[in-house]
Amino acid sequence: MTRPTHFINAALFVCGMTAAASQTLAADISARLGTSLPDSHPQTLGAQRFATLVEEKTNGAIEVQVFSNGILGNDVNMTSMVQAGTLDFTIPSTATLSSLNPDFSIISLPFQFDDEAHADAVLDSSVGEALLASLEDKGLTGLGFWENGFRHITNSRRPIETLEDLDGLKIRTMQNALYIDLFNDLNANAVPMPVNELFTALETHTVDGQENPYTVIDTKRFYEVQDYLSQTAHAYDALVLIASSSFLDSLDEQNRAAVQSAAREATLYQRSVSRELNQTLIAELNEKMQINEVPMPERQRMQAQLSDMIDQHVSELDAAFVADFDNALDRHRHR
Repeated sequence: MTRPTHFINAALFVCGMTAAASQTLAADISARLGTSLPDSHPQTLGAQRFATLVEEKTNGAIEVQVFSNGILGNDVNMTSMVQAGTLDFTIPSTATLSSLNPDFSIISLPFQFDDEAHADAVLDSSVGEALLASLEDKGLTGLGFWENGFRHITNSRRPIETLEDLDGLKIRTMQNALYIDLFNDLNANAVPMPVNELFTALETHTVDGQENPYTVIDTKRFYEVQDYLSQTAHAYDALVLIASSSFLDSLDEQNRAAVQSAAREATLYQRSVSRELNQTLIAELNEKMQINEVPMPERQRMQAQLSDMIDQHVSELDAAFVADFDNALDRHRHR
């Protein structure tokens, strides 16, 4: 029996629509972004905002999946993956990026930024742009400086009220020569390790303390295994949203511009969220830990103690870049 023509036409139409839909789906781009900190931390909140903005600005052509809390590895692992093109985005500390370009370590030098606005002005200037551009020959594209914040010391033994209170404390640091030297020169014992191993090390007293911004102290729940939080603000920690250059190069011009636009908006959002959270967390952490503000004269003593170490690390950097950075620090300093 002959099948009615309109049934055949309908079947062909459905098949055609299915094929077209398959082609559309196949044309969509799925990207992955890894973070080292939990969903509630500004690093990951910013990553999620970036993902939303990319989807909006590309009309759904690019979907960015966020893998948080070190699921894909620590900062060092994920930065290597982005270089290799097996991960599309991540947001490491500038301390991590100093292994690729030592000049990034200048951002972490102790006691140099007045406040967050001072850091923004310097990092958004030509010296920050130069640092981001230096990643291009490493297979990376820097899309903006994000914030981790000013770092403070916690420990389980005593408040840090004077320089001498640091004597002999085992302090976990990032796996970074500057931070290791910083705490060793303050007469503590620096113990470098990844942040995702730190809670257990604090709980078992493998280390006495650690140093991080308020947001990390809270999201990693260090207050459960630490008694004292001393507001040293000894260094400012910036993050960098980086992309795999090979991933960006694979995009057409319109989508690449959309990703860059999303990064600029996400940068402003992330900094704002970080600062709002840091302000609210001081009161919350005060209910869980003993908090003390380290007096300015003691912070100045710490800075003086570190002067030789600072000079040594600066001598290893590009002299012209150091001069430009120092000029930017002075130019944007509050008068």
